[in-house]
Parts: sequence; structure tokens; C-alpha cells
Amino acid sequence: MATNSLTPAAERIVLHALEHFAERGYDAASLNDIAGSAGIKKASLYAHFTGKDDLYSAVLNLALQHERDYVAAQFKAENSAEVPGECYVTNLQTRYAQSAALRFLLRAAFYPPAPLEHKVKADFGEYLTFIRGHFQACLERSYAGISAPRADLLAEAYLALIDSLNVELIYGNDAAYLRRFDAIRQLLSIIGLPLVERSAPDMR
Repeated sequence: MATNSLTPAAERIVLHALEHFAERGYDAASLNDIAGSAGIKKASLYAHFTGKDDLYSAVLNLALQHERDYVAAQFKAENSAEVPGECYVTNLQTRYAQSAALRFLLRAAFYPPAPLEHKVKADFGEYLTFIRGHFQACLERSYAGISAPRADLLAEAYLALIDSLNVELIYGNDAAYLRRFDAIRQLLSIIGLPLVERSAPDMR
């Protein structure tokens, strides 16, 4: 179900479900609890969704929409003094703490529910491609003379680094996250891109 086709009542249910699935995962989340937090009875939930899988799919669509909008805004906000993609990397840990959509999305990608594994993997793959596209476009704007092979290589490397940070976000290892964050900044300098000196994100 596309998020833009949801009724206001269905969208309210999806927003409550997003919080539940983000914190509990697919198996532990209860339709009774979701319905209760939305202020309806479980039977009323079925007027909008055929079941848990249908609701989870709607939550996935909403989370992807939110995070694509966020990614686009982060890359748009970068200024010429920053390394391409630095703004998104710098704010990733804070975004994870503040956004149920990102927590849900990463949890879904790392622990996809068996009935929806194919959809989750396909949709998350498209989301990563979306990030890659924004990074590469930013790279090409900042370095007009960069060759296509080099731009492709850096875009793939950037995704690998983002994935590495996502792992530590999921497992909650702040020390490892900080080490990897610092390594990303150093790697950017090694490959010859200008590196802006800035403090590491607050890990508290």
C-alpha cells in the first residue's frame, strides 16, 4: 500500500506502528498494542489493513519516504567547504537517535521478517541506491573533472562506509562507531579529497 493512498485514520495507525516495530521488531510487536496506542480496537485495525504483514509493509513505505526526504535534505544542505557526503555522515548518529523511521529501517534490513524478506531487501537496496546517487551527484558537482570510474569507486566506497556505521548503530557500540567515524574522515583525506576539520559527533 503506497503511503500517499492512506486515509488519515490509516496513516495514524501506521505512525503508531512505526514506533512499535522500530522498538520491538516484527515478531514482538503486537497488533493489540498498536491498535491501543492508536486509540482503536484491534478489529478496527482490520478495516484498514489485512493483517500484520500489510501493516508492516505500509510502515516500511512510510519509513523509506521519511528517510529519502532526509537524505535529500542532508545532501542539499552541504556547502562547498565540506567533503561530499560529509553532512549526512556527521549527522547519522543523531538521526538514528531521533528518528524512529531510521531505527525501523535499519532493524528491518538487518532482521527482515521472513514473510516480507524479499520486499524489505529490495526496498532497502533501492534506498541505498538513492543515497549513492545523491553522493555521486554531489561528488560530480564538487569535482567537475573527476573521471567516471573514480566517481563510481568512491560512491561504492561511501556506501560501504555508511553500512559500517549502520552496523554499529544497530548493535549500540558507541566506541566502535566513533572509531569508524574517524576512519571515514581519514580515508577521505587519503584518497585526496579536501577534509574539513570538525569534531566527532557527540556519542553520549
